[in-house]
Amino acid sequence: MEGKTLPILGGIGLILVLPLLIVMAMIGGALGALGSDTCSDSGSADQAAAFGWPTSAHDKAAGWSFQHQGIDYNVKKDSPVLAAEDGEVTSVAGDWIRIKHEEGVETRYQFFSSKSVHVGQKVKRGDEIGKSGSGNEIEPGVSGEHLHFELWVDTDGKGHLESVDPKDQIGDSATPGSTGGCSCGGPLSGSNNQQKAFNYFVSNGYTKEQSAGIVGNMIDESSVEPMRKQNTLPGTKTPAAEVDQPGTANDYGGGWGIVQWTPPSKMITPSRSSGAKDEQIETLEFQLDFLKVQLSGKGPAAEGQAGTMLKAAKTVEDAAVAFARYYERFGGSEDPNHPRYAKSKASAKEVLANFGKGVGSGAGGGCAGAGNGSIVDTAFGLAWRDRGHGQEKEDATPAYQKAMPEFNGSTGTWPFSDCGVYVATVMVMSGVDKDYVKRGTGGQRDYVQGSSKYQVFENLNNVSQLQPGDIFVNDGHTYIYVGTFKGTDGKTWNALSASLGSSAGDGRVPQPSIVQFVDTHGQYTVARIKKQG
Repeated sequence: MEGKTLPILGGIGLILVLPLLIVMAMIGGALGALGSDTCSDSGSADQAAAFGWPTSAHDKAAGWSFQHQGIDYNVKKDSPVLAAEDGEVTSVAGDWIRIKHEEGVETRYQFFSSKSVHVGQKVKRGDEIGKSGSGNEIEPGVSGEHLHFELWVDTDGKGHLESVDPKDQIGDSATPGSTGGCSCGGPLSGSNNQQKAFNYFVSNGYTKEQSAGIVGNMIDESSVEPMRKQNTLPGTKTPAAEVDQPGTANDYGGGWGIVQWTPPSKMITPSRSSGAKDEQIETLEFQLDFLKVQLSGKGPAAEGQAGTMLKAAKTVEDAAVAFARYYERFGGSEDPNHPRYAKSKASAKEVLANFGKGVGSGAGGGCAGAGNGSIVDTAFGLAWRDRGHGQEKEDATPAYQKAMPEFNGSTGTWPFSDCGVYVATVMVMSGVDKDYVKRGTGGQRDYVQGSSKYQVFENLNNVSQLQPGDIFVNDGHTYIYVGTFKGTDGKTWNALSASLGSSAGDGRVPQPSIVQFVDTHGQYTVARIKKQG
């Protein structure tokens, strides 16, 4: 088997070959519309390139040469700069950001107006790492607003990096990921699979009624278990390999997965073709992404009509029927009085009652969109999903840097690390409570205790008593409980918070944390919104 051959280095005549291990690892990260990047269309002809575009603009102002060891892209100032592949940030010095990838490969990006990553941070293909700026290069490079991008490879296995022409290694679009705000789905939040699926669809633009309609049907189909095979008991896990092996006894014709794809090959085969491994296909997050693409009318198993009918549903009952009728298409679904519909409606109504509190009745708005009506989605959209970020403005996510002045306007010492400012910004921006006190935990505690908008609990002591969107506040600190989620650092968290710093630099902008019911400032008051603002 052959690896990908890189172009000849100018003036050297040395043909460099990326080892197959490198190329396959990088291709595996580009799952297109069936994997981690389901915002983009599937089936792109250049989907298997080793690297994604470092910017959404692909117009080259200058190419690679021995005198100009990179590519210049025509982009306006403040355009998103995207990581071309999974890796670790090794430098953010000067005009540059450098990212180290597998097997001695490094990408370099030059000219920024702002940077949104730090040294040691792990990034994913398509994550936003900063905003493009301007700079002057010696010809044949260009001057003015543009992005300069370079690819360097360890050619002898001894750590000696050589610049190579990246143009034949770049193909698929690297769309923004979770680093600088919200991703398409973001980390799944919730105490169980039902709640995680519900929150997922709300955060992707469906109303809470429509989301409940989808999940209600899932419960009836699979109990929202991604490895559930038809006619097996809840909790029984059947691997993908046991239901999709064409030409063998394991070429199963029944249902499998959260929506019981029938046959399973309808979902598994194209997912494998896109580069996904079985262990990914068997996860809740992957299957939710696949379903979302289907409902958008894209991908190899498009279900655009079902998506259209679902989006038209105004009530939870209508949403349950729309999903069952146009997506599930069960035997007898043409009969509006079929008992299956009554079951789907009942399950969907239960989902809405269990998980719909604190979520607006309008569309989710795509994560942190202003006025989206969701405390949890907005909180995630403005915070990092790993720890280790400092207390200054430039340490915050680009989304929070933009949102805080607009929806809070707080000034003073390190406002971007002020815990009260973060919670207030979430409440005001989401539209849930535009009157929320903008700063000061003492005043915020008094506000929720005296407001008819909130149900207040003074002595909670168990996470099972909480609901995502609950606000914790005492005279010293405040944060938001969002439900259990796995951060980009691989650790498990259940809350998002900031922490006001000092001259010692011990503060932090919004990022993950863990629920505490009592701290050095005393017992927390827990405030739960009764209705949307």
